[in-house]
Amino acid sequence: MTMMATTLQNPPGANAVDIEKPAGAAGSGDALSRIASAGKRSYLGMLAEALMLRCGAGRLSLDEYVQWKLFDNELYSGADKRAFIGIKATRKVWFQANYQVSHFALANNKIASGIWFATHGIPVLPTIAIFHEAVGRPGPFLLRNDDDLRAYLRNSEHYPLFGKPIDGYQSIGSASVERYEPERDCLLMTMGHRVSLDTFVEYVKAHARTGYQFQLRVTPHAAVREMCGDRLATVRLLTILMDGKPQIIRACWKIPAGVHAADNFWRPGNVLAELDLASGRVLRAIRRSENDCDEITHHPDTGVRITGTVVPNWSEVTQLACDSARILDELPLVGWDIAPVDSGAILAEA
Repeated sequence: MTMMATTLQNPPGANAVDIEKPAGAAGSGDALSRIASAGKRSYLGMLAEALMLRCGAGRLSLDEYVQWKLFDNELYSGADKRAFIGIKATRKVWFQANYQVSHFALANNKIASGIWFATHGIPVLPTIAIFHEAVGRPGPFLLRNDDDLRAYLRNSEHYPLFGKPIDGYQSIGSASVERYEPERDCLLMTMGHRVSLDTFVEYVKAHARTGYQFQLRVTPHAAVREMCGDRLATVRLLTILMDGKPQIIRACWKIPAGVHAADNFWRPGNVLAELDLASGRVLRAIRRSENDCDEITHHPDTGVRITGTVVPNWSEVTQLACDSARILDELPLVGWDIAPVDSGAILAEA
C-alpha cells in the first residue's frame, strides 16, 4: 500500500493501524555475551541461572530472563527469582482458574461483552458502528462494504473516534482518528499524522475478518490529559473471585507516550507504573524501549511527575473492577482495563 504524498507519510512508529507487534529483541544469547563482556557476570553463570528458572515452576524463557534483567543481582537484591512466572506458566494458571472455556467468547468479543456489561449498568466505551464485510442486513450501525465505510468516515459527525478489531487484543489493529479532511481525502490521526482514506480502508478490511468496531472516543480525566495528552491511560486490575467475592490482587497503570495513541506496554516508548492497591499511588514506573526497560519518574513527553501520583478516581476504578467481576463470575480470574475519566471510571475491556 502506498501513501498519498510526502506530507501524508507517517513518522517512524506511527501507523494508521498496527498490523502486528514489532519483532522482539534479537539474540538473547548475544545480550548475555554483551553483559558478560562488560564484566558484570559470567556468561556460564547467567546461562545456568536462566536454565534453572526455565526448568522451575515459573517456566521462564531465555528471552524473559533477559527482558526483565533477571541477570542483574543488584536490581533484584533480596528477591527470590524463582517467584517470577513466564508466559507459559501464566497460561496454565489462566486455564486452571477459568476452566469454563465456553465463557471465553463473552469476554473476548468486544460487541457481546459491551452489551452484556452495559445491560448491567456498567459504563462502557460506546460503540457507534461496525464494519463487517458482506454479512448481515443493512442497518444504521452496520457498514457492509467499501462504499459504506468510506461514506461513514467522510461524515464529520462521527469524530473523534477509536477503531479496533472485534476479536483483537493488545490494541493490534487499533486506530485513533481526530477528523476527516475532505480537501485531501484523508484522516488526521490523534498523534498528528495524516493517512489517506484509501490506505485506512485497506487497513480496516485487513483486520475485519470478524468485524471492526468504531467507538466514540472518550476524553480521559483532566489529570491524565495533563500527563499524557488526550489519550486514555487505562488501569489494568486483576481480580479473583474467592467464595463469590471479587478481590483485586494486582494493579498497574498503562500510560501512553511518544507516537502512540494506545497504552499497551509492548509499544516502545510507553510507560508501565506499579500501583499501591490501597491508595492507587504510583510506586515505580518503567518505560519500554526497543530492547530494554528503563526506570523513570516523569512522563517523557510532558515532564509531569508519575511516581507518587495517585490514579484519579481510584475508588471508582477499583469499585468498577469488582462490580464487573461479579457480573462475569463464570470466569474467576480476569484482567480489567479501566480508564479514569472526569465523571468517574469507564470499562474499556475485559
